[in-house]
Parts: sequence; structure tokens; C-alpha cells
Amino acid sequence: MPTELIGRDSELAELLGRLDAAVRGAPQLVICSGEAGVGKTRLAAELAGRARRDGVRTLWARALELPDTPPFWLWHQALGTSAPPPGVDRVALFDKFAAGLDGVQGGVLLVVDDIHWADEPSLQALLYVVRALRERRLMVCVTECCGAAGSGWTTIKPDLLREPVVGSLHLRGLSPADSAHCLRVEAGRELPDRLSGEAFDMTAGNPFYLRELGRSLRGSTDDALRMPTSLREVVRGRMTPRSTPAQELLRAASILGERFTIAVAARLVERCASDCLASVDESIDAGLLVTADEPGAVRFTHALVRAALLDGLSLQQRVVLHQRAALAIEELYPDAVESNSAALAWHWANAAVGGAHEPAVRWASRAAQVALRGLAFEEAVRLYGLALTHAAGLDPLDRGGLLLHRATASVRAGDLTAAQADCAAARAIARAAGGVDRVLRDGRSARCRPAAAVLLAEAALVLEPIGDRTWDRDLADACTEALAADGLPDRAAVDSPSDVPTGALPESLRARLLARATETAIYLGRLDGVDESSRAALESADRSDDPGVLAAALRARQLACSGPEHRGEHRELAARMIDAGERARDPAVEMWGRLWRIDALWEQGELSDIADELSCLRWCSERTGGPMSGWHLLIAQAALAQARADFDDALDLAGQAHQLAATLGHPAGQGAYRALLAVVGHHRGHRRESLTAAGVPGRGEVRNLLFAALGTAFPLVDSGLTAEAEPLYRGLGPPRKWAVPPYFRINVLAIGGAVAAALGIDDDVDYFREQLSRYPGMHVTGGGGNAHYLGPVALWLGKFAAALGDPDTACAQLRAAGCTARAIGAPGFAVEADCELAELLLAHGDTADAVVLAKAALPTAISLGMTPWERRLRGIAAHEIGRATLTPREREVAELVTRGLTNHEIAAALVLSDRTAQNHVQHILTKLGFATRSQIAAWVSGRIPQ
Repeated sequence: MPTELIGRDSELAELLGRLDAAVRGAPQLVICSGEAGVGKTRLAAELAGRARRDGVRTLWARALELPDTPPFWLWHQALGTSAPPPGVDRVALFDKFAAGLDGVQGGVLLVVDDIHWADEPSLQALLYVVRALRERRLMVCVTECCGAAGSGWTTIKPDLLREPVVGSLHLRGLSPADSAHCLRVEAGRELPDRLSGEAFDMTAGNPFYLRELGRSLRGSTDDALRMPTSLREVVRGRMTPRSTPAQELLRAASILGERFTIAVAARLVERCASDCLASVDESIDAGLLVTADEPGAVRFTHALVRAALLDGLSLQQRVVLHQRAALAIEELYPDAVESNSAALAWHWANAAVGGAHEPAVRWASRAAQVALRGLAFEEAVRLYGLALTHAAGLDPLDRGGLLLHRATASVRAGDLTAAQADCAAARAIARAAGGVDRVLRDGRSARCRPAAAVLLAEAALVLEPIGDRTWDRDLADACTEALAADGLPDRAAVDSPSDVPTGALPESLRARLLARATETAIYLGRLDGVDESSRAALESADRSDDPGVLAAALRARQLACSGPEHRGEHRELAARMIDAGERARDPAVEMWGRLWRIDALWEQGELSDIADELSCLRWCSERTGGPMSGWHLLIAQAALAQARADFDDALDLAGQAHQLAATLGHPAGQGAYRALLAVVGHHRGHRRESLTAAGVPGRGEVRNLLFAALGTAFPLVDSGLTAEAEPLYRGLGPPRKWAVPPYFRINVLAIGGAVAAALGIDDDVDYFREQLSRYPGMHVTGGGGNAHYLGPVALWLGKFAAALGDPDTACAQLRAAGCTARAIGAPGFAVEADCELAELLLAHGDTADAVVLAKAALPTAISLGMTPWERRLRGIAAHEIGRATLTPREREVAELVTRGLTNHEIAAALVLSDRTAQNHVQHILTKLGFATRSQIAAWVSGRIPQ
């Protein structure tokens, strides 16, 4: 590399300015781009040198144009890390990379040279790190060659450019003056201005070409420039003085990649390694090769040199050389075939032009498995694709298996569309091979060849339901088809488990398939047969004696019976899942059992036992590793803190979970966070973000639609903004037709009823009350990892009874709710129950008891920061509410509210605008210290003379 940086003062100043900003806490990523040879690497090297002198920790990584670049090669270079140990979560690995960039006070500079050749796993990690930069004192400077991007960089670059910390710097050719200076430096003497001008015209100021021209003028008195007409001529000019053995070695080695080992290169020219050392030394002296970090390896000085040499080889020469390379690697490194499997796949694939396809398929498949174990999912997709390219001669079912392997890798890489296409292609192969020519939507038995039935089943198991109706329907059809191909009769027709006939599928595969069919049906809202299918999955899993299969079946069964009507089974399922995890020594499986046990404890309001169980959940989370297990722990801790009215802790924990989910892009993160904000806001006052309608759900699943509407309508009515809440609620249609997932049934009944009561829709309130009354003694929580708590069911039954003019029932339920909340340690809900009861008593003339109750609850409300409830309690405790004065117009409005008119109808009756009518209703609520229209109606009935 040239020692002098020429003509890049302004570009270097910009990079140093960004480095200074990064050191001061404003992280930066700069993409330095330009054509080949324009000086990107030299500029980055100057930046790195300046950074080191200023005390900035400097890391360097260089992507190589190699067929066998190890996964996460950039990070292994920069941080000195090794391959991830088995069982490590990929995001945990990315977090480890990010932690490795946390430097000293002076900051960190990471340079990635030639990023366009980087392996996609390394690039995915870089994108993750950039998204998590926050206030890290870090600058990342990457160089890219325009027009030479690999597929991974093409995929990742658009996502990187959308990040706010990213900037671009494009390098162009040197100016005429700087070009003349560069030429003189390389020539080692002064040159006429005419020559310098001609050189600039020929090279457009490209430093690489200028240096080559300067080299050609060294020691020469001939000032006639001999500018090459192509890159090949540049290299040919450098090669001409070299010996024939050196030229042969360099040309042959070009098929090995930018870096290569001398031992393998020697086999390509059919010589021993020692005989090639002189040729290597000669090439190093000529500036064509440099030594590499790895012993016995060298690399080309510039990618342009290798590209020109490779371009000069004929197809026949390349095929022969690739075959020799593959055989040499197999023979020279018999104990390192795993680490060399990608290189072998590449060489055999290139040699397959001659017809040797089997080795290409074998080594590409093996390399893909290695990539999967190394968490390099994108690389596995590429390698399975390479295997499929050469798999035309395979048995169709084996080709189908390769398609499913690639689909599995695509799922782990996040490319669900590609995975779905591969699964569909595999199912088509299975149908053709097994005699099944169409999807059997009616579930009729159509037993086919066992191998084809297995392929159909495995194709249905690669994908999971995601909440998209079209996706989930296709997956349900795939499960139906696979179960039909198994050829078993209806389980209901079998007298006993011992009479079950043997189908085409192994028992373990059948269990997993039944479990997947159950999950998909629940996502689609097809709940009629899920009890039977989940039981059948458990029966098959028990016969399989496979802990992993049992865990899958238990998850399906838990999902099928996650509703409150199955609460008697919840603890049993949790115990079985915990046992399965302990027997398999799998903390991830045990973690789900712990979460289910916590859900079962929530249903009964056993907060103290939940606290004890959280310590077990923490143990599982720490040993499972990865961000998702941490997210589940944070959400569980936040829910308990919220139930105990430790609101600040709850918000802090929920914020950590939300940040973690946002980094992962996990779809559940936003919903869980908004739900907890809403229930905390219910007691302390709502944040503005809770009053803003959630974005339109990205998928058409009914629970997303319900959450988007009810999750915003509830804070709105809580804040008196009924006009804004009403269209959200009514847009869902009649509640009786809502398709509610079983694990959110009680939540939806409570929240839906609260919104309906605030809107004065008595028919809906009556429906919610009737449905919720089926679960006496329970608590309002969700299943499958509860994220918040809404108090005893009695609390909401009491509110609904009050709204419907049933004060006796309301009083009884609210008293019971207050006692329960105090007994379990949920003081916020005790305050809520007491306040609702006091307002009810006051509205029906029992002022003394109401005031006593309010005064008793007030200190707790104040200490917990429950501002809305404190205000309501003060209104009760300070004076008799019956003496509150309404204006004549407000009395008119109050009477119309009592008659059940909506704001719009009140506005029409009194010839007002809708907004004015709403304001009158809100003023009445504020004056009387009420929260709902039903309280106004009760007060009017008892206080205003007819």
C-alpha cells in the first residue's frame, strides 16, 4: 500500500469529523464507495492510523472474495472470536459481537474493507449492531466497490441506509494536480506536464492505474506513456517479466480465491509445495502477492490482479483446476473436511460441468449443515441452493428433502416467502411420488407411499402459523393433506388406544403433525376440533417416548385449552412440561412449563406464589440464553410489579422488554408493551401514546384487530374521550360475533365490557356480564405468558352490574373484589374497587358510608400515585356529592343521558354540535366525580326531582 495519502484531504477531514462525533457519543456508520482502485482502502488505513494515535481502539476486518469464507468471518477477524458453541442463540451471538465493540473512553473504530464481498451472516450481524448502537462511542467505516456487490451486500445495504446513523462518502478520481503528483511518486522522478496531462486523461485520476503507469516509467528514459487498454493488459504487463513457473502458479491459483494456501496451489500445477516457494517469492517481489496471516498462505495484492488472471483462463482450464483443487483439499486436510466443506462444494460445483454432480450435491449439503450449526443461516440457504442446482439426477423424494432443508434454513434466516415456496415444491414432489394428485381439503383417507407421506408431513412442519389468514389457511391445508396421506381412520371410531392401526407415518412425526394442525386451527379461529386433535397429539407423543415430540404436543394442548374453562388442566400441563424439560435437561422446554404455571397462578390471583415461581423462571431464562427468554422473564416480572402497584418498576421492566423486542423485530413486543401501558395508565393516568390508535395490523388475524381497537378504546374511555373511542369499538361489529382466542377471552370480556359501559351500550354490557359471570373467583389475565393483570373478575362484574342498574349485585361484587385485592397484595385494584363502591353508595344516597370508604382508600391512592382515582376519592370525601350544582343546560343533558341517548342524539335533541354535547357530558362527570354515564343515570334517578 502506498505510504503517502494523495489528494484525499477533504475526504479524510470528513471521516475524522465523524470519528470525533462518535467518540463524543454520537455513533456513526460511513459507507465509503468508489470504483476499483480509487483508493478506498488507503483512505480507511489513514483513518485507522490517525484513530490509533489519538487513543481510539481500532479494529480491522477485510472481506475476501473466497468460495469458503467462514461464517461471521468479519467478526472473527475484528474481535478474535471463534465459532459459536452449540446451542447458542443467534441473537445472543450478535449481542456478543456488539458487546465486543464497547471500548474505552476514547471510543472504538471498526473498519470493514471490501464489504461487498462479505458473507451474509456477517452482514446480518452488522445490521443488528448498527440498530443497537444507541449512544455507543463507535464508528464503523466500510468500503465498497461500486458494481462488484455480492448478493449479501445487495440485500443488506438498503436496510443499512435507512438507519439514521448511516452516512455515505463517494470517492472519485484524483484531480489533475494530484494525479500528476501520484504519477511522479511512483515513477520516482519529475515528469513533463504533457505526460501528466495524458496520464490523467487516460486514467480519469484512478490511483491504481496511475501507479501502474508510474511503475512502467521507473528507470526508463522513454517518456512515451504506454497506457494499457484493459485491466488484463495491466496485469499482463506485470506478468511478462516473471518466470514461466511463476506465471503458471499465479494463473492456476486465481481459481482458489483472493487468498490461498501454497500447498493446494502447488497441486494445481502438479508440483510439490517446496518447488513453488521460489515462484511465490518472485511474485511477492513483483508486488503481485503478499503474505497472509495464516501460515503457508498468501493472497493477491489487489482483487483486480486476481480478476484479470482468472479472466484469462478458458472453461476447460477452470474445470480441470477446480477438480484438482477439490481432490487436493480432500487429500491434504482429511481431518478438516468440515471446515473445508464450503470450499469443496464450490470446487466440485465448478467441476460438475464435466458431469460429476454427485460430489457437488454431497459437499454442498454437508457445508450447509456446518453453516446451520454455526448460525450462518443465509449461508446455509445458499449452499442448499447450490446442492439443488446439481440435484437433477437425484431420486425425486431426495430432492424434495433438499428443498425442505433449504426451507428450514430460510425460516431461520427470516425469509418466510422463500421457505413457503420450497415447501410447496416439496409437497408437489410428494404427491407425484405417492400417487396423491391434489390437496384433500375434506380430510378423506388417501394413504400413499410411506416415504411420500413422510415428505408431505415434514413439508407441513417446516412452517408455523403466523397470524396471516392466507398463510395459515395454506398451512392448514398442508396439515390436512399430510394427515389424510397417513391413511388412519377417524380416532373417534377407535375403541381403545391399543386398537389404533399403524399408518404411513412414524408415531413421533404424526404427533408433531397433529400438534401443528391444532396450532394452525387455533390461529384461524377454527376451535371446534382442537380439543380432539390436541388430545390425539398427546397420545401419539406419549407412545413415541421422545421428550422433544412430547413438548411440541404439550404446547399444542396448552394452546387448545388455554381458555379459562380448562383451568383445571392448566397446572397439570405445566407440571408435565416442566418434567419434560427436566428429563431432557432442556431449560428452554422447562421455561415454557414455568410460564404456564405462572399463568395458572394468575388465574387464581396467587401473587406470592408467582413471585416464588419467577426465581425458577429466571434460572431457566439464564440457562436458555438469548433475547427471547430474557423477554419472557422481563414481561412476567413487569406484570407482577404492575399487579402489586409497583408502577415505576413495572414500566421500567416493560420498557426493557419492549426495547429488546424492537431490536429483534418480534411481533409480540409492541402489543405486550401497549397492554401494560394501558393497565398502568388505568391507575395512574394514561400516556399520550396509549390514546393514539395503534397502527393497522400487518396481518389479518382477528386478535390483532381486537387489540388494535380495544387496546386504544379502553384508555380513551378511561380518559373521558368516548367520542374517539366509539368508532373503534363499533368497528368490530357485535361482540357476540367476535372470534376471540381462548387465551384472551377473559381479557376481552373485561375490556370490551368496560368500553361498552362507558359508551352506554347496555345490550353489549349485558352480554359481557353474562359471559364473564361464568368465571367466578377468577382473575382477569391472559394465557400463554401473561403480560398484565386487571384484577379480580368480581371487580368487573360489579362495574357492569352498576352500569346496568343492579346496585345490590354491584355492591356485593365490588366489596368482594376489594377484599380479594387486599388479601392477595394488589392494592391498586383494592383502591379501584373501593372507589367504585363509594361512588355507587353515594349515587344511591348512602353518603356517610361512601365518605368513610373514600377517606379510607385515599391515603393508598396518594401513596401509589393513582392520580385519577385520588381525584375521584377526594370528590367523594370532601363533600356530599348530592349538593353538587349543575347548570340548567347540564341538568338537561344529564336527564337525556339517563334516558340512554348518545352524545350525537343529545346534540340533535338540544340543537348542539356533537363536540358541545360531549363537553357537557364531560363537565357533568367532572363535577360529580363520576367516571361513567351509568353513574350519571343512577345519580339523576335518585337526586333530580321529576
